[in-house]
Amino acid sequence: MTPDSRNLYGFYLLLGVVYLGGLCVPLMNNDSAHHATIALHMHLTGDYASLVTQGEPYLDKPHLLFWLAAGAYKLLGVTTFAFKLPSLLFSVLGVYATYGLGRVLYSREVGRVAALVLASSLAFILANNDVRMDAVLTAAIAFSIWQLAEFAHYRRWTSLVLAAVGLALGFATKGMIGVAMPAIAIFVHLLYRRDWRGLFDPRWLVLALLTLAFAAPVLWSYYQQFGIDGVKFILWSQNFERLSGGRFGTAGGSDPLFFFHTFLWAFLPWCLLGAAAVWARGRELVAARLRPVPGQEMLTLGTIAVMFGIISSSGFKLPHYLNILLPLFSVLLASWLVPRMRAPAPRGAKLAQWLVWGLMGALALALNAWAFPLDRVVVAAGAVALTVAGLVLARRAQGMARLVLASVAVAAVFNFLQNFNVYPQLLRYQAGNNLAQALQARGIDTRAVRHLDARANSFDVYTGQLTRPVTLDELKAAREPVLVYAGEGGRKAIEEAGLRVEVLAENPEFRVTRLNIRFLDPGRREQTLSRHYVLRVTGGGQQ
Repeated sequence: MTPDSRNLYGFYLLLGVVYLGGLCVPLMNNDSAHHATIALHMHLTGDYASLVTQGEPYLDKPHLLFWLAAGAYKLLGVTTFAFKLPSLLFSVLGVYATYGLGRVLYSREVGRVAALVLASSLAFILANNDVRMDAVLTAAIAFSIWQLAEFAHYRRWTSLVLAAVGLALGFATKGMIGVAMPAIAIFVHLLYRRDWRGLFDPRWLVLALLTLAFAAPVLWSYYQQFGIDGVKFILWSQNFERLSGGRFGTAGGSDPLFFFHTFLWAFLPWCLLGAAAVWARGRELVAARLRPVPGQEMLTLGTIAVMFGIISSSGFKLPHYLNILLPLFSVLLASWLVPRMRAPAPRGAKLAQWLVWGLMGALALALNAWAFPLDRVVVAAGAVALTVAGLVLARRAQGMARLVLASVAVAAVFNFLQNFNVYPQLLRYQAGNNLAQALQARGIDTRAVRHLDARANSFDVYTGQLTRPVTLDELKAAREPVLVYAGEGGRKAIEEAGLRVEVLAENPEFRVTRLNIRFLDPGRREQTLSRHYVLRVTGGGQQ
């Protein structure tokens, strides 16, 4: 049977615990804390039109995430919670929009399952821990596609206006990709349905004008800071520079299968079932020779195929590019699952999910027993409680429905351990936030700290200030002791300059978003670490 509402609400509660835990995970260098400092500059200066990072103009991503974070700082203070809360709220919107898209394309049951699949997907949860643009962008795109599909089906002006709002939000988050992907989706949808009247509806021009009007604050801000070149960049150049690898390097650019193997972990625990759904829907479309068939749609698979081709051919690839496709994968998978819910789970589906559960269990064991052993009884008790609750809720269902709900339970427990054990221990090896905490615990005024040779955005966030640089010459001439944030090279340079150094705080430093096996191995971890310090430096000008 299809999972009833009470069961679904129970699993949303389990996932809610996971997401709330993510709100407390400290910001990670480089992107999360980096974006947080751009918002911090807005908050401290009151200049919300300019994008500034470390004193330099930031010509890359638009303003929305920074505006949201700066507004949250104003209301809640400069905290982890304040920076992450807007992304979590947008994720709720994204889950609901996925439900809405599943409902308009198929049925309420498909929408409910699709929303639960998305909410329990690993990359979607990670986007609320290591917060970048992805949660906001994914939600804006899912909302836009939902409203465009609503307009295509019912021709309501309300849907058209809401679609324009979603498109403008997507554009304001990451540029033209927030407009292009929904446009591709609705074009594929109308073309497959042979809906020529809808395809050439003159109201699409109204949609374009409304989107432009809603996006005007971002365009105005770019013009204010960068002139007409800034407007041209965000409307045109940005996307082609990423596709070509220009200005952004060539990360992942030589691997044409990069996003295929990224999908295998990003869509856990649904990747194998998702691949089966893609294959099945593809065979159905080919068998029908792409002719419209009642009860079928091509919006999801067609958009996935087009976007996969675009991002796979780009010269610059990063795993989080795949996030914007997760709502479509979720709807496609749910449409494949729901007709099978009442039947016993096929043996192939059982084997696939047992394999996924086994791999996730082995990974959880490696992370929580070897790399970062559980060191708090309350976390272990919480994991046990979630496991028991998940099993009880899943047992109320039968057949394929039980397999689906058990997969959600596995995802909840796995990510609970990540958020409450792995990430808190991992972030002990990020110096910036820990040094800020150490100084505050000692009552040291962090506003006096300057940086030399090393700068941690996380230090700026957790001190609530933008740390200014200092040079060796300035330290030599200083008449009062100076507090300096420095790495190993900076400390060595200070000492070699003959200045007296007192270590006020020190912490291991590792780029925690780039894990490797040597770091994860407790026996070899020390070999991968450098150290950051806060020093009290007495210069030659001090008598």
